[in-house]
Amino acid sequence: MASKLTPRAKRLLVIAAATPFVCLLVLWAAPKFNSQSRNLAAVRQHIESIQPQWDEFAKADGFQFVELYAYTGGSGMFAASGYVPSEDHLAKLKAFMESTSPPRPVDLGAVQVLEPEAFEVMRKAKEAEQNTE
Repeated sequence: MASKLTPRAKRLLVIAAATPFVCLLVLWAAPKFNSQSRNLAAVRQHIESIQPQWDEFAKADGFQFVELYAYTGGSGMFAASGYVPSEDHLAKLKAFMESTSPPRPVDLGAVQVLEPEAFEVMRKAKEAEQNTE
């Protein structure tokens, strides 16, 4: 049968057979060459490695509504989101995050400073929720 195939048909068969393997190779290798994917993975690993420090830091009053995460902006950033009761708390949070030697820049754009009364209402609601569980 091979002798009945033209050279063009043979090339098409080879291409058809190789295409699925090339597609799988691209799907496997593409994330490894994407800088944002590498940066986000590094930030996630950093967050895992500092989790005990973060748990200790977050026990302080004013940080119970803050979470750390890997943010896709800036080709991957070490970020926090949530609520704090004052600008001083925001500065302390930034100082803590930067003191951990993160692999990427720190972003606090998703952290909001609430009025003390609003923050106290949130804190009491969380305590009530925890007491009912």
